[in-house]
Amino acid sequence: MEQELIYKKIAVIGCGASGGLVSLLLAKNPYNIVTSFDIKEPFSTLLPTGGGRCNITYAENDIRDFVKNYPRGEKFLLSVFSKFDQSKTRQLFKDLGIKTYVQDDKRVFPISNSSAKTIQTLKEHLKVSNFNLKKEKVIEIRQNKNNFEIKTENAIYNFDYVILAAGGRDNGFKLAKRLGHKIIETKPSLCALDIREKNFYKLSGLSFYNAIITTKINNKKIEVDGGLLFAHKFITGPAVFKISALTAYEKFNEQNPLEINVKITEYTQDEIESVIKNNTKKSIKNVFSKFTSESYISEMLSINKIDGSKQIAQLRKQEKEVLLKALFGLKLNVIKRIPDSEIVTAGGIDLNEVNSKTMESKIVKNLYCIGEILNIDGYTGGFNLQNCWSCAYICSLNFN
Repeated sequence: MEQELIYKKIAVIGCGASGGLVSLLLAKNPYNIVTSFDIKEPFSTLLPTGGGRCNITYAENDIRDFVKNYPRGEKFLLSVFSKFDQSKTRQLFKDLGIKTYVQDDKRVFPISNSSAKTIQTLKEHLKVSNFNLKKEKVIEIRQNKNNFEIKTENAIYNFDYVILAAGGRDNGFKLAKRLGHKIIETKPSLCALDIREKNFYKLSGLSFYNAIITTKINNKKIEVDGGLLFAHKFITGPAVFKISALTAYEKFNEQNPLEINVKITEYTQDEIESVIKNNTKKSIKNVFSKFTSESYISEMLSINKIDGSKQIAQLRKQEKEVLLKALFGLKLNVIKRIPDSEIVTAGGIDLNEVNSKTMESKIVKNLYCIGEILNIDGYTGGFNLQNCWSCAYICSLNFN
């Protein structure tokens, strides 16, 4: 007697980075019947990443150094990345027809330098008979004795397994909570910040590519590096995003600001002293403009009422200290996060309730949770996508 074939009916809630990749990997097995629920096109969340070039991951081989780029989820990801790291991600994408290269800053991009082309290639792999996309919003998920019942705005469906991959969106959190999961309160992360010192917004467009920002959180010193950009009404850039991520659960406002100090020059103090000593006949403005942007120095001279046309030899000790502080410790007071500017959210499904070796829920059997719906968030540079790729791959292994 011929043995009856057993098919697995799998629902994937969300078809972004993690949901799209897990669907793609699952559909390679003809015995998996995969249905993804998302009102958007598959992988569409990749479109704005890397400035439209798709920053796939970050080329750091040391996993312990890699996970330091996640304010939340570091320990969980040590287990995850030990099974599927950035090098395996690059190989997987190569196998899917997407070759990559590494920039000088270690960020990894597709050779096409195009998010749109990357999405197009990935979507081609979903054109199989055992994958189906339903552009319906999932309202409720119920676990019955032998399966899951999924209710959408249009119909009710039944599945053997459910994978929650809805990203950092409220609906996904609601579904997880109704299934019994604890949701860590969500907060904006990787967002632009507003400062009290509005005069610096006159410098809109000015960037410091290698700034070092220090601050204190609960009396603990925090130091980050990266780019800082003055925009028209806020400060932004990788270093600012790191500060916003590390202070996601801190409260600050006009009356109780978050004080940050910014080093904006790449020169050392000894190098600056040497330049000053050897240029006594040149103007203060010209000499100090060697160490950073001329527009920034002009603003600092104006704020502190220092005549920049004077010769360096006429620079008073107090004036010199003020300008050095402007280079090595610009004090800014952060008063708020810019609404709706966040790239990701902090918070999500409690990691203690998910098995990092399988991505299966410890609360609900045959339920899996992957990607940004988990309480994991990383800095900019490909770290949040790497979380999605690794979680998706590990989850897919359960269905081979």
